[in-house]
Amino acid sequence: MSARPSRLPLVLLGAMTILTFGGPLVFGYVLRGGASPAWPPDRPVEWATLLGISAMVAALMIACLSLALVNRGTKGMPSRDPGNEP
Repeated sequence: MSARPSRLPLVLLGAMTILTFGGPLVFGYVLRGGASPAWPPDRPVEWATLLGISAMVAALMIACLSLALVNRGTKGMPSRDPGNEP
């Protein structure tokens, strides 16, 4: 019986996709609320939103890359099944 593959990569990819498309929309919505809807942001909440969304995207990128490196490193390793010892 083979082990089920992990769903973590798909969950990370889905979250990154949502943030990639939804992040600019959320930031644009928040940016329109201030006294000046132009760049640069003039309110602390606009800066917090920009930095927060950027930090979440960066964290998900690092998680995806780390997971890829871990999976790449363990792909060619033999399984440690005690029933197959000589």
